[in-house]
Amino acid sequence: MSMEINRLKAIELDLPPIRLEKQGVVTHKTVDGLLWISGVEPVDENGKLAYVGRVGSEFTVEDAYRAARLCGLTVLKYIKDAAGSLDGVDFVVKSIVCVSAVKGFGDIYKVADGFSDVLAEALGERGLHARNAIGASTLNHNVPVVCDAIVKLRD
Repeated sequence: MSMEINRLKAIELDLPPIRLEKQGVVTHKTVDGLLWISGVEPVDENGKLAYVGRVGSEFTVEDAYRAARLCGLTVLKYIKDAAGSLDGVDFVVKSIVCVSAVKGFGDIYKVADGFSDVLAEALGERGLHARNAIGASTLNHNVPVVCDAIVKLRD
């Protein structure tokens, strides 16, 4: 059994299915050893939106943290698809986490930690990354969080 499966089982993470891509947009693209992952929404095990609404209105910080973790699981799936396995990751370079919240919400980083924590749990030191956490009044499909990432793949 590969290192990735052992690590994922140890932290009880499941990889969700890939949602269908939109015309003109791909879920990920590899250029010169860097995997660029498009914005990912929180989906459940059936590929359906798991959270719809804003933080501070429909969702607590804890709810949104869990939504960001779901985004992280999808990113892991994209990485696995692109690299063949999570062992193909050299390191995660950077992520951007956008959080839809009510005016004055100041705990955006706490929500973004859900995404970053999943990458670190699944990849160990290779999952540690630079991050930008941004607040927004609304996001596509009215989800509370959208995450993307740039990943350096092993040669």
